[in-house]
Amino acid sequence: MKKRTKKLLSLKKGSGLVHGAALACLLGGCASDGAAHSAGGLMIPEQDFHIAEVRLSPKPLPGALNLPPGPGPFPVVILLHGCSGLGRGLAIWAARLADWGYASLILDSFSARNVYTVCEPSAQKLVTRRDRAGDALSAAMYLQHVPGIDPDRIAVMGFSHGGATAFTLTQQDFQAAAPGLIKASVDYYGACRDPSEHGTVPLLALAGEADTWGDPARRCTEFAGQLRPDQPFEVKTYPGVVHAFDNPLQKKRFEVGHELEYDAPAAADSFVRVRTFLDRYLHPRT
Repeated sequence: MKKRTKKLLSLKKGSGLVHGAALACLLGGCASDGAAHSAGGLMIPEQDFHIAEVRLSPKPLPGALNLPPGPGPFPVVILLHGCSGLGRGLAIWAARLADWGYASLILDSFSARNVYTVCEPSAQKLVTRRDRAGDALSAAMYLQHVPGIDPDRIAVMGFSHGGATAFTLTQQDFQAAAPGLIKASVDYYGACRDPSEHGTVPLLALAGEADTWGDPARRCTEFAGQLRPDQPFEVKTYPGVVHAFDNPLQKKRFEVGHELEYDAPAAADSFVRVRTFLDRYLHPRT
């Protein structure tokens, strides 16, 4: 596999991010040589739990923790990247969440496994959505002991492959591994599947109706009709909108035959829905 080009992202404290340097290193691929919580950088060890088909990372997972201004403790959202790994759109989400009063943890599931992409169908087995759901659950357990974080207000939000991961975390086996730990989950354009395995963690799914990568709009809409009243689920689909619609840095292009492009009206609507959803289940004290 080709080595990723390092690109540093400049973040200002005025954006609400107090650990911008750590974010720049994480998104740019800077090396990390310790397990301490330093300047927002974390090395997260996998936790000791056993869930079928979950392969834990042999090394600690890099992460970047970002806190809003103020004393805390803050609710936190674990951000899960797409199939091509960390992207600069995650930093935009971290800044947005900080403006809303939420901490965030950008979690890297790939570099500790020496993987850089799983977008090609043949690469999907390298790191699966269930593997990554195990990573996110480990990160949530770790965050329970991090200063400035409220251990009772942890959510996850993922995009594409990360969206499917966020969805997977709402299934019964993951919920049973850590009851009550994940308070809410947001799935951006990851396909919904296996309603019989779904649990009761509140879930919000957002997808474009012209998104051909897994057909998430159709699948999540059909999924909604198969749930019980005690399984909180919201789905919003956007006509004519394709993959990666929330990312303002996403120019129109194709990856593995699927179209990606930012859509400002759909993105703005989704942001309102995400904030309302998170506020309902995490109740930020702002």
